[in-house]
Order: sequence, then C-alpha cells, then structure tokens
Amino acid sequence: MFAVVIATFMRGLQLGSYDKMLYDAIRSSSGHLALMDKLYWEDKTLDNSMELTADLEAKLNGDENIELWVPAILGGGLASVENNTRGVIVEGVDPIKKDLQIRFKEKLIEGEYLSTDDQSILIGKDLAAFLQVEIGDTVVLLGQGFRGMTAAGVYPVKGIFDHPMAAYNRRFVFMPLTACQNLFFMDHRVTSVNLVLHDPSKIPAETEYYRTTIDTTTLEVRSWQLMNKDMLSAIESDNFFGKIMIGVLYMVIGFGIFGTILMMTLERKREFSIMMAIGMQPQRLIFQVILESIYIAAMGAVIGLVISFPIIFFYSINPIPITGESAEMYRDLNIEPILSISTKPGYMLVQFGIVLVISLVASIIPMYNIMKFNIVDIIRGRQ
Repeated sequence: MFAVVIATFMRGLQLGSYDKMLYDAIRSSSGHLALMDKLYWEDKTLDNSMELTADLEAKLNGDENIELWVPAILGGGLASVENNTRGVIVEGVDPIKKDLQIRFKEKLIEGEYLSTDDQSILIGKDLAAFLQVEIGDTVVLLGQGFRGMTAAGVYPVKGIFDHPMAAYNRRFVFMPLTACQNLFFMDHRVTSVNLVLHDPSKIPAETEYYRTTIDTTTLEVRSWQLMNKDMLSAIESDNFFGKIMIGVLYMVIGFGIFGTILMMTLERKREFSIMMAIGMQPQRLIFQVILESIYIAAMGAVIGLVISFPIIFFYSINPIPITGESAEMYRDLNIEPILSISTKPGYMLVQFGIVLVISLVASIIPMYNIMKFNIVDIIRGRQ
C-alpha cells in the first residue's frame, strides 16, 4: 500500500511536469505543427520568411482538424527609451488568435490589450522596469527588416504583462501583425504559421496533407517533436533517472514482501507438512501460497490506489506552486514554476501490476522451500 501511494504520487508529479512543459511549448510557441520557409529553422532571419497567401489562409480555415492557426513574425531589434536600451525580440501577432492561444489578456497587469489595428505594443514587466516606462510612454524600436531594410518606429506602450516564463518578461515586445509587417517591410509575409490541432494523434496525417498541398520547394512542415528536440532529450533523461528512483523504492518494498512471504511459509511449515502428510499434493500447496501472496499484495495495492485517487485529483486541480530561488530557476528555463500532476490512469495501473509481479517473484524461494520440506522431521518437531 505504501509503495503504491508513494510511487503513484512521485510518478504522477513527474509525468504531470512533462505534460505541462510540452503543453506550454505547444500552446505558447511551436504548435503541434508549423509551416515555415525551408531555410528559416536553421537561419531564423526575416529574409527567410514566407508569404501568407489567400490560398493558404483558405486552406487553413477549411481544415477541420485545426483548432487554431496562429501567424507570427519574430524579429530582433533594440528597444530604447532615453538612455535605456535593451536587445529585444519583437513578435507580431494576431491579437485575437494570440489570446486564444495563451490567454494573453489574463496576463496583463497594467493597461489594455491590443486590437488588430493598433499601432502600439505590449511589453513584459521586467522590460518595463528596465526601460523605466509606464502605460502611454513611447518606446523606440530599431532593427533590420526584410532584405536589409532599416526598421525603425516609435510605439506607445498600451499594456504591461506578467508571463510565467522569464524570457517573455525580459525580452519580448508584442505588437499587432499588421503594424509589425509595416515595421519590418514584410507586406503579407510572416516567419511561421503555427497550427494547434484538436487531436494530437492527427499530426502524421496533417503533416502528410500539407506536404502534398503546399510548395515544398520553398516551404516545409515541422512537427512539435522536431522543434523541441532539446526539451524532449531533457525529458527522456529525467524520466530515466525517475524510473531508477522508483525502481529503488520497489526494490526496498520487494525485500519487505519477500520477508513477509518467507516468514509466513516458515511459521506454517508444520501446518503445511501435515497437509501434505494427509495427501495434499505439493503443487496444490504451492499454488495456495501463490494465491495468498497475490491476495495480500492485491489488497494492499488496491488500498494504495484508493488512497492515491483523491490526493492526485486534489493536486490536479490545485497544482503545487514553486517559490523562491527554485521558481526563478524554472522561469529562467522558460517553465512555469508549478508542479502539475498527471491524472492518466495508465501509470497508476502500472504500479498495481508491479506490486503483483514483485509478489510473484518474492514467492519463488518460499515455494522452493516447500518442495524441500522433510515432512516427517517437521511433524516430529526436529525442524
């Protein structure tokens, strides 16, 4: 019971954290799929942008598998106010779609959200503090636009946001897509179009669909796995060590179960010997011991799952917040500082199965002892 409760909670936190990281990466940035110029992923410059044609927009709007498609422009530049200057990432977005994607309005702490025809910007709280600006103050943006054009503009701050990821608060400037296209001289062009699907299992089919319907000589389709290789590698590494920790836990529990079954067998060897003396076959006795072991283990595992369910359900609704220096470390890695827990039933049932397997393995030596019983000596009390 103890093993199932602890292992289920530990594994749930681990898998929940992975799901949260991937959900944030997919929803906030990459999408399940992304359309982009073939050269853009290796060389993220505005020169390697793509044209958002009416034909492509119609194709995306008519795709029933897409929950949301989000065009974006990502460009580098300098944000300056008087003597304060910082390198920033300017992101041009469709305000309505960006809010649907990451619930941007909820992250505003001052000011108002963007509208489609605005000529203003949103900045993070850390960037606002560095530039010493407030709502209504103007910020000069200077950078390099499409095909080497000098991009420069003055934009009022319409809102200040607090994003869970540190990089957004420190480096990102958001502006409407049309205003960003004008700033960087990118009429009808974007750096990527991110696709969020209703059903992630449709990713292979959707990838093949767009590969056959777009001009693959200039454009490509990339899945979220290809765009988040570093994160997936980190998850695989952490998952491996997590399994080792749970394995150590089960090893300790396994010795406990083995000791219990062995003691149960030795304490009842006279009883078992008498049963065999009056005609019970050793195989049937061994089968009885196995059933008892499985029954004890199953009862403990079921009780463990019953205890685990309300705990996991509670923390799935109320994620554990991370505070202090640990929270800053999470933010620096662009991860929201909370511990989520997975509610998928699969990993819980795995813990149940592992306990049963451990019980069967722990029964091997006691079964061997039963086969070697000298029933005459045991009944006469010589053993």
